Amino acid sequence: MIYTAIDNFYLTDEQLQNTPSRKDGIDEATETTLRIYGCDLIQESGILLKLPQAVMAAGQVLFHRFYCKKSFARFDVKIVAASSLWLASKLEESPTRAKQVILVFHRMECRRENLPIEHLDLSSKKYGELKAELSRTERHILKEMGFVCHVEHPHEFISNYLATLTLGTPIELRQEAWNLANDSLRTTLCVHFKSEVVACGVVYAAAQRFQVPLPENPQWWKAFYADKSGIDEVCRVLARLYSLPKAQYIAVLKDRKPFTFSTKSGDSQSLANSREAPVSSPPANDDANFSKSAPLETHESKEAKIKAALDKLKDSKLSDDESKSMPVDGEAREELRQKCKSEHRTETSGDKIKERDRERERDRDRAKARDRDSGRDANRERDPDETERYRDKVKDRDHRSKDRGRDSGHSEKLRHHSSRDRDYQSSSYSSREKDRHRHHSYA
Repeated sequence: MIYTAIDNFYLTDEQLQNTPSRKDGIDEATETTLRIYGCDLIQESGILLKLPQAVMAAGQVLFHRFYCKKSFARFDVKIVAASSLWLASKLEESPTRAKQVILVFHRMECRRENLPIEHLDLSSKKYGELKAELSRTERHILKEMGFVCHVEHPHEFISNYLATLTLGTPIELRQEAWNLANDSLRTTLCVHFKSEVVACGVVYAAAQRFQVPLPENPQWWKAFYADKSGIDEVCRVLARLYSLPKAQYIAVLKDRKPFTFSTKSGDSQSLANSREAPVSSPPANDDANFSKSAPLETHESKEAKIKAALDKLKDSKLSDDESKSMPVDGEAREELRQKCKSEHRTETSGDKIKERDRERERDRDRAKARDRDSGRDANRERDPDETERYRDKVKDRDHRSKDRGRDSGHSEKLRHHSSRDRDYQSSSYSSREKDRHRHHSYA
């Protein structure tokens, strides 16, 4: 029995050799291929959904943990991979919708298995079944994990280890170690060793490739709580992974049909069954057996019986046709009459409606003509009144202008007289002054 906890979900070599899939008759090569195939699905779908790498890594770890407790013969690898990715997106706080996961896995299945790419209708029965199966498998995963889904990735330790071991670590070495950590998730290393050991193994493999020396005296892996045997096992498993061909899907389900996201395979199977059905049940066996068991008859008696039966069938058909034709003809005539009446009614009603519309238009034209005539008469009656008013206004304007002219002339005369008076007064005053001066001068 495997007990799940935060830090102790790690299996021994014996437990990895006696997995539930092995107990169901699946060999080691097939199990390894299916594990790699499921992790490939998770990685590719995460890239298509534009999810972070942490989601894809968590999904692959959950995938491996689930198949350490359940068999590939009981749960299909495709739906478990989809459910693992969907659950990991929630755990890593990057949730995605079930619809998007189903559509991406449907498209990947069509491309991987060379099926015609078809549109998955969201209102179809197939989509409803896929969504229900996705949530059901997610509940199975949570149940087997005991709802303890904590995942610790080796990526968290790679940068710190490289910074501690070597000064001025090249970018290529760091990137190579990161790629090896991603590839290690396709194997059972995540359920066999702790993340620190896996991180030390990928750092050692990357350093060996780029020929970067690591300190051995003292031994560098002891500072990170790892051992040399674990590091060598990590390197051996990664080397074996790179020697394997590309993983393909293998149907190993028992008592079930292979799970599919598309409908083409199910349709082809149903068509094959429908074609085979009529062939497997011939209907003429009973008649043949009856003819064999019946007594033999002469050829002439058989022909006479056949002719009599055919005559009876002809007579019965003729009588039936005559009996059916009479009411049918009468009904047809009545229907034609009713149709003619209804058409005549519709025509007469249409003519009446057209006549009414024409009369209304005529009444409108007459009313408009009357309004025009009345407007002309009113204008004619108003014209003399307006002319008289205009004449009165002109006369008033003329009188006012004349009065203004008279007033202006009178004012000018007054001004002229006042100026004369002033001149006269000034001249008289000046003469008086002159006389005074003269008088004083003589004196």
